Amino acid sequence: MAYHIESIEVFVRETPPGRMAFLIGKQEGNKPPPKRRPRGILICRMNITDDRGRKSWGASGDRPSFGWLDKRKKYGSEQKLARLFALVNSARKVWLDSPKFETPFAQWKKCHAEIQGIGKTTDHESLSSSYASALFERAMIDAVCRLHGESVFEFLKRDRLGLPVETLFPKLRGTRHPRLLPRRSRTSFFIRHAVGLGDPIIASDQPAEKRINDGEPETLEEYVRHDGLRYFKVKIAGDPDADIERLDRIWDAVVKAEDPVVTLDGNESSADIDAFAKFVERFERELPGLFQHTAFIEQPLTRALTHDPSTAGTIKRLARKKPLVIDEADGNRMAFPNAVQIGYAGVSHKNCKGFIKSMLNSIFCRIRSNEGRPLFQTGEDLSLMPLVPIQQDYAALGALDIAHAERNGHHYSFGNGHLTKEEKRLALKHHPDMYVERRDEVFLNIRDGRINCETLQGPGFGVRFEPDWSSMTPLDKWTPVW
Repeated sequence: MAYHIESIEVFVRETPPGRMAFLIGKQEGNKPPPKRRPRGILICRMNITDDRGRKSWGASGDRPSFGWLDKRKKYGSEQKLARLFALVNSARKVWLDSPKFETPFAQWKKCHAEIQGIGKTTDHESLSSSYASALFERAMIDAVCRLHGESVFEFLKRDRLGLPVETLFPKLRGTRHPRLLPRRSRTSFFIRHAVGLGDPIIASDQPAEKRINDGEPETLEEYVRHDGLRYFKVKIAGDPDADIERLDRIWDAVVKAEDPVVTLDGNESSADIDAFAKFVERFERELPGLFQHTAFIEQPLTRALTHDPSTAGTIKRLARKKPLVIDEADGNRMAFPNAVQIGYAGVSHKNCKGFIKSMLNSIFCRIRSNEGRPLFQTGEDLSLMPLVPIQQDYAALGALDIAHAERNGHHYSFGNGHLTKEEKRLALKHHPDMYVERRDEVFLNIRDGRINCETLQGPGFGVRFEPDWSSMTPLDKWTPVW
């Protein structure tokens, strides 16, 4: 089968102001937090034909979170956003310059390598280049899945990705890619509620004069009760005293949940391996209850320090206490295998870093786990919003067989006010398991701490109907709103 890319367009779906502030990473004194992303979601549309003359469309979407992709201080916020958009436009041109392909994997491999090269010559982080590449990768997969009338899981099971398993993983000689997948796609997931650095924990943190009063929960305690939460992702700031004090307060709130599971996320807040080691030891000593219920610690060190071989001794010692996961340090295909040599045991899946790369990391985890070195993938993406971004990520999580994921960027907004009335109607019609209407708005349908996504198992990469393209602004014509 041969395919041809007919056109690619990138739009911006503007989003309303957030209902709550969200803080991550190391904070500098009383300075206001830096701008990390504008109020908009990038949505890509790709039109594809095949050698039989059939036509199909594909979509993908991500928030342009430049402040997470590139944390260097050499560029200001507006400059980082402009550079990211320029990189996305360069990536679009790469895909259009190679319109014909035999398999989605072959097309990804060629374009991804070229985009990484462009990023390197224009002083971008490899993570930013992966973001730009992944936007078009998912739109291609969505279109090819729809062309064949298959869900992304069926597409993978039928080996239409064209993944050359034996070439990439000689140890799996004779093994076809479909055998590495679960028997069926997972369709129910625990949400891991993210607790930002500024989030109110208990009622006294959100006194009457500060309350939003929009009918939705506002404190962590309220969310535990309202959503039936069991899984939590807690941001830490790299300040041991403040982090320990705050973790103690958070534990008092989440311990009320049934058999709570907690993960910590440093977002590169520590540039000192010895200071981080002392924090872990103090965490274990002073908060033993929470420590025992903590599943792993994600990206505590800067991405550069993560890959520093000199940290291996300390990392391996700490990993015996708690598994360590890389996230921002996972900028290219070899990042996770290299981190494993240093002592890390897990890697985050994020569609914005590349679904195919996540598939490769999944296979690597299976190989090493079978050899006696247990490795794992986690689901980490706070910024996903309906429709396209969050639905595609749940479809990916199902194929990767990941049971719980950070999944509540929506609570920093009031439902899905960024969607049109018709999109909301179609979302409720096609995905009654995923969405629910209350107070004239559409929200994620969280019950007993879970999201059910059976309805995503239709033709396409989690996208059952076309977004309202007319309600969006072409990327090149959009003026960023902060």
